Amino acid sequence: MTQGNEQPVPMEQVLAQLQTRGFETGGFRTPLRYFKGKLTGISGSMVKRGNMQESKLEVLYNFDELEVFASTEPYILTVAQIGIMHNNRVKSNMGVLGVSIDKIINAGLDDKEPQEKAKNQDFLIGKVQEWRMTPGHMMWDMQKGEETARECWEVVYIEGVGGTPHSGVAPAPEAAQAPAVPPVAASTKTPHRVAMELLNGKTQQDWNNIVFQNPAVKADADLTNSIISGTFIPPLEAAGLATKDATTGIYTVKLD
Repeated sequence: MTQGNEQPVPMEQVLAQLQTRGFETGGFRTPLRYFKGKLTGISGSMVKRGNMQESKLEVLYNFDELEVFASTEPYILTVAQIGIMHNNRVKSNMGVLGVSIDKIINAGLDDKEPQEKAKNQDFLIGKVQEWRMTPGHMMWDMQKGEETARECWEVVYIEGVGGTPHSGVAPAPEAAQAPAVPPVAASTKTPHRVAMELLNGKTQQDWNNIVFQNPAVKADADLTNSIISGTFIPPLEAAGLATKDATTGIYTVKLD
């Protein structure tokens, strides 16, 4: 079914546009944030939304047999469709997704090899996999005129292939080369404490630009969710542990 300015694109044409490597340097509308499911197909539509000057390809990833690990609201369906605008730049939603796929399905293949010698996204069709919305991806914001931290979809595990599953059980040895989440160095500091230290002496915007790049913070799903939802700082302020300068917007955090 199509509606508005949407125009279906045949699967063959969509697959021909996709890649897992060779991205140039230089919207999701679902409550899902972390799930497992079987990718039944990849389709797409030419859409024109918001301030778009012309129609662009939105790639649609269709899943069934869904198992939901995290969602912003209750999700009881066993099917899902994830839409990502096509883009060939590495600093884009599609670029982040493609790189995450490449790390798993092309593990062991030299990074300098072209797309023609690597497995592409059609390799995912029919396979059970886990997708996770991850924070801290720096991308250009045209309205702000600077790079800002964004959330993007990443494939973190493909059954029988590799990655790091939600269960945390180590994958087969041949797939262990591509962990989805970087290992966190041993430390006596909790991720919560690290986030507080990073906030001290910064505005919220400056803090947002760096906090998700910290491995300890990024690996703590509950903490990153609280930061993204805006529920991390208010309790600190209520407890008198963080104060914001009314003029500069800079936070002072009590760390003792």
